Amino acid sequence: MFFLVFLSTFPVAVPFLFIDKAILALRVSNAVAIVMLFLAGFAYGRAVGRSPWLVGLAMIALGGILVGITIAL
Repeated sequence: MFFLVFLSTFPVAVPFLFIDKAILALRVSNAVAIVMLFLAGFAYGRAVGRSPWLVGLAMIALGGILVGITIAL
């Protein structure tokens, strides 16, 4: 379980290690998270027999809503 959590959160944390400006690192981190959501949605869509592009785009929409809520807070 540890490795699953580590592997899913590490790519999102990497921009903070290499980018000095916190706001830029946050935006890059959000972009990485949204790309990961698309890839997960695409794979899930293929696995269940739905349109992978539609499920991937739905996951992007969900990610965008979550990022918007996070920014607002």
